[in-house]
Amino acid sequence: MANLHLLIKFWARKDPDLILHVIGNSRLIVDPFCGSGSSGFVAVLKKASAILSDINPVSVFITYNTLNKETLKREILEEMREICLKIENEVYTLNMSERVNFAIWENEEIVSLRLISGKTIRDKRLIKEYLEIEEKLKLRWYPNGEFIYPGTSVKFKDGPHKSIKIVDLFTKRNLYAVSKIYYFIEKIWRHDRKQGDLLKLAFIASLANATKMIPHAPSGGPSWKIPRYWIPRLREERNFCRTFMRRLIYLAKFKETWASLVSDYHVTVSFEDKIEPLGKNFIYIYRADALKICEYLPASDSIILDPPHYDQLNYFELTYLWQKWLEGRYKDKRFKDYKYWRREICVNKRIGKDLQWYNNQIYQVIKSYMPRCAKNGKIILILHNRDKKVLEETVNGIRNIIENNFKLSVIYKFPKVPSTTQGLHRRRKYLCIMRIKRVN
Repeated sequence: MANLHLLIKFWARKDPDLILHVIGNSRLIVDPFCGSGSSGFVAVLKKASAILSDINPVSVFITYNTLNKETLKREILEEMREICLKIENEVYTLNMSERVNFAIWENEEIVSLRLISGKTIRDKRLIKEYLEIEEKLKLRWYPNGEFIYPGTSVKFKDGPHKSIKIVDLFTKRNLYAVSKIYYFIEKIWRHDRKQGDLLKLAFIASLANATKMIPHAPSGGPSWKIPRYWIPRLREERNFCRTFMRRLIYLAKFKETWASLVSDYHVTVSFEDKIEPLGKNFIYIYRADALKICEYLPASDSIILDPPHYDQLNYFELTYLWQKWLEGRYKDKRFKDYKYWRREICVNKRIGKDLQWYNNQIYQVIKSYMPRCAKNGKIILILHNRDKKVLEETVNGIRNIIENNFKLSVIYKFPKVPSTTQGLHRRRKYLCIMRIKRVN
């Protein structure tokens, strides 16, 4: 089974084995909180069809470009390889030969350079040379944006450092590298949207590693480890050209294998909130509010509900950086909506969403989707939290709304594979799985 996490890090993505286990033998799977598309991936493995939706346009973009039949053309891959090599020679190379893998920063100062060869450089003269390369760079287009809720003065989730803008997340060197690579990606996208979208998927999947958010540690690979925008004291400035090409090559290999699995499927996407006539062997992906799309859905064997988990993840915040780049200098209309955060189901008291509001939304979703269950069909609600009492409060409320022709079963467990929501501190969290089955 492919490692979807290597395609793109999507916070709290569920292990496909978990979804495989809970859906059983289903012909049609519905997932109105599709996230990055794991349930669609599983549907194909089970030879089932799927209707997937999410209110977040970035989620819809990731899901569609992961699951569609498009493969990366060899000539496009080679073109991007040549572009990245030229940028690497320009930006990350000392003495025209020594290529830097990453620089280690402590606060606002480079303390060492790690070369591709594995050699570590602490020579101040060479570090000065590396900094002088940066000073000469002239920036291309990059997105403006501040980490606050649009139309408000509410800042994104508090972190250990001051509030920041998009530009503050990057060194000048890496902002130059990402903006130049994205310039060529958008150039390709203007002529070939499908190929350009695959490149954009690899780009946003790599983007965090271009920022100042990558802590330096003796063990563990470089990654965005805390679900917020923050800058650690000891951090790495990664060679983005290498990071991007690794991700792009993995995506290319995945899509080649995936295309054969979905060869007899219809895979379509809509950012316009509408359902089209159904056929056989399909994956339909929509941008839609979970409470609005349900009235148009057919009877389904399995309805997967995996909403944001209380106050632990605010997907609007986490995908905001990606959305700003995806909207791009050409103002891609698929990503123009920055107001959907008002309808995102989560706990966030800073924007007026408390636990009661969250639970009421979950109850409304459950009531709306019960009529969409086929005979012997089921709703699977997946929740995650460190505090079992919080989960039990939600579960008790659901018990009170279950109709007589449904049976509820609940299990609490710690997942075998720790969720990415645990972040740097690896705190254990309960996984709560509710099965609401239609019995007649």
